[in-house]
Amino acid sequence: MSSLHVSSSSILNRSPFVVTARSDASLNRRFSFAKQAQAQAYVDGLAAKGIKVRLTQLEISFQLRVRRKGVPEQFITFDSFEKAEQTRLQIEAQLAVSIVRDYAVATRTTLRDLLERYLVEVVPGHKGGDIESTRIRRLLREEVFVDKKLAALVTEDLQDYIQDRLTEVAPATVDRELDVISQALNYADDVWKIAPVESPFKGLRRPKYFNERDRRLSKAEEKALLDAARNDENPYLEPAIVLALETAMRRGELLSLRAADINFELRYALLRETKNGRSRKVPLSTRAMEVIRAMMELQADDSNKSEADGRLLSLTPNALKKGFFDRVIPRSGVVDLHFHDLRHEAISRFAESGRFGLLELQSISGHRDMRMLQRYAHLCAGNLAVKMDEIQVNTGESYVHRGRLRRTGKREDDGVPSVGPQADHSLSPRPTVGGGATHPEIIPPEPEVECKSSAASGKCSGQVINFSDEVRRRARA
Repeated sequence: MSSLHVSSSSILNRSPFVVTARSDASLNRRFSFAKQAQAQAYVDGLAAKGIKVRLTQLEISFQLRVRRKGVPEQFITFDSFEKAEQTRLQIEAQLAVSIVRDYAVATRTTLRDLLERYLVEVVPGHKGGDIESTRIRRLLREEVFVDKKLAALVTEDLQDYIQDRLTEVAPATVDRELDVISQALNYADDVWKIAPVESPFKGLRRPKYFNERDRRLSKAEEKALLDAARNDENPYLEPAIVLALETAMRRGELLSLRAADINFELRYALLRETKNGRSRKVPLSTRAMEVIRAMMELQADDSNKSEADGRLLSLTPNALKKGFFDRVIPRSGVVDLHFHDLRHEAISRFAESGRFGLLELQSISGHRDMRMLQRYAHLCAGNLAVKMDEIQVNTGESYVHRGRLRRTGKREDDGVPSVGPQADHSLSPRPTVGGGATHPEIIPPEPEVECKSSAASGKCSGQVINFSDEVRRRARA
């Protein structure tokens, strides 16, 4: 091996020293690791006076030292020998395949430093950067654990944060805030090569929640909602609601829609800015095209159309939120309705029509994961049953349950009816050698047994008694 790859590592106990005197507790002293010589001199002085003392070193601080030629030396401190040994093995395994990571940086960098850098360099390029920035600033402003070094940040810190935060906000909000921290740590690990030896998210118990909504909008509620929006001071709230119900677009997609993105000939709207980052074409119904034409005419008559930046709906996300929740919803009397529920209602109506498959619904809604559309599969169940009936071969007969089939016959010898099919013993299968097919074998009927007794007795000594018939006869008697 080349000398360039020569490396070594060692673990040093840098815990303080403690001097303990059994006879007098006032003589007990504690010395830092750097003052080991002073601790030994103190012990020797007490021993010279005849005082028995004991010098021990604690096990609360272990320093891992990693040396490799051509790479700056690393010093990492741990609070237990087990953690230091685990890190030493991990670093040596990485060095064996020429992966050099400076874990010592995590001992000099706090989570606050990392989040502030992430906020400036990374967040502005994200589609939901505004919301992400708000969450990071709240963490920096209100949480204490962000001032801990990355190397000292443990799972317990985040677990305590979850418990405290759940008393203030919903579990879904806490989970999204944890996502921001996790994304920042992963980015720092992948790009900046700054990361603790063990992620604080390892073993973390995140809050469990189920926030999937299944709010449907009735026809009466839809009429009340549109009437309230039509009478609102903002003329763009009603078309926003109509387009959401007709196209199943998301709020951000509706607000980013421009006149240049509309193709009236092919009847679709091109969405350039979507949640998953992929543009898609949304088909437009007749009602949706009427609304869009009306919006274009409104822009043509508006003297301030330059301020709209070419967008069909001159609304900001905040203006839509306030207008919908603060004015339209209270005025309409509709309760427990979110704007995003309109998208769910639109997709549900498409599914219930029976004219769209899941793949077609996916092209309309823009879901990248087909599993997200499984919640609408049950709406198509009734229509699937109708389609199954359409392909069945019609025999012209309807099924009627007649119960168990029984055949009744009469024996010629005693006139007693017998139940069940009569076995025909004239043909019986004859097995063939070699596992082939069986062929019927004709068995000649047995000759009649001559009756040796008198006709008066009515008994025949050679007659074979059928016990099953005898049982039936006695049961009917």
